[in-house]
Amino acid sequence: MKVFAESSEIFSLRPHSRGVALIMVLWVIAILSVLALEFSFAMRTEVHIATNYKEEVQCYAIAEGGVQRAIAELIYKLDPRIQQMRRTLKPEETPPDQKEWIPDGRPYPLLFELGTCEIRIMSEAGKVNINVVSESMLRKIIGQLGLEGETKDVVVDSVLDWRDPDDLYRLNGAENEYYQSLKEPYYCKNGNLDSIEELLLVRGITPDLFYGKKGIDIAEEESVDRIGLKDVFTIYSFGEQVDINSAAPLVLNSVLGIPKDVSQLIVKAREEKGFENQQDLLQRVPELAPFMGEIGRLILFRSTLPYYTIESRAKFKGGKTIRGLKTIVKIDLREKGGYKTIQWVDRLIDW
Repeated sequence: MKVFAESSEIFSLRPHSRGVALIMVLWVIAILSVLALEFSFAMRTEVHIATNYKEEVQCYAIAEGGVQRAIAELIYKLDPRIQQMRRTLKPEETPPDQKEWIPDGRPYPLLFELGTCEIRIMSEAGKVNINVVSESMLRKIIGQLGLEGETKDVVVDSVLDWRDPDDLYRLNGAENEYYQSLKEPYYCKNGNLDSIEELLLVRGITPDLFYGKKGIDIAEEESVDRIGLKDVFTIYSFGEQVDINSAAPLVLNSVLGIPKDVSQLIVKAREEKGFENQQDLLQRVPELAPFMGEIGRLILFRSTLPYYTIESRAKFKGGKTIRGLKTIVKIDLREKGGYKTIQWVDRLIDW
């Protein structure tokens, strides 16, 4: 009887033991499921990171390829064989991919196997030298960019204070006293700018003003490009004069005060060939005649300045990866490869 009783007690515990075991098994399955999901999520994240990195590297290579193509096109301008070939062909006979690139900021698209690239070349001869521009011209340009009143006065006076050699500040300007009071203090340059990006350190100059941005033309009810200081000024040109053959349309408007419709006529006319002199300019664009008395002294023809800014924006095929590069080069056939890199910006900022 005693043995039977003990056996009954043992059998009575079995259902409870089975329940505990089932719960433990369920917990183990749940934990393993969480670990599997976590591992899967981690692996998927790693795959995305690897894919994005791969696309980033390939996109960078596309953008760099665009820069090299632009440099080649600039070197072609100095190659007598290429120029002779282009002179012998009529404009309508020249294939689109063999036409000479115009360094006025217009976009040139390139197709690659893995993506696309948009290239813009800007001749520094089509800009105003920030280190020598007069106060009156500087004030005119800043006003054309949309600044008025005290805001304009602060920018103009601060730029002049930044580049002059003394510590005396103008009415709305800034010297060391102002810059040293900032959260991250620095000294006023009191000398010529070494790069156009230095303007971002000057009082009153915001990223919007420097880089420019898209805006809405209320009168036309359409999106328009707002140029920034970087599009107008340089440290490489000769002075206040701009090359009529390479100045961007918006620069013709903001610096020379040429109406937009006349600026577009200039751009269209110089696509066939550049303007040789003032007579040639007025003969091909007679609409410019009423403005020549005021702006004639500010126009250059066929400048030989060898400095160019190249912007290259690449987009990966089928993806969202976009990469931009900017460089300033000096085209000189005496240099190795025919050019010298003056500045290289590894990531282009589109404000």
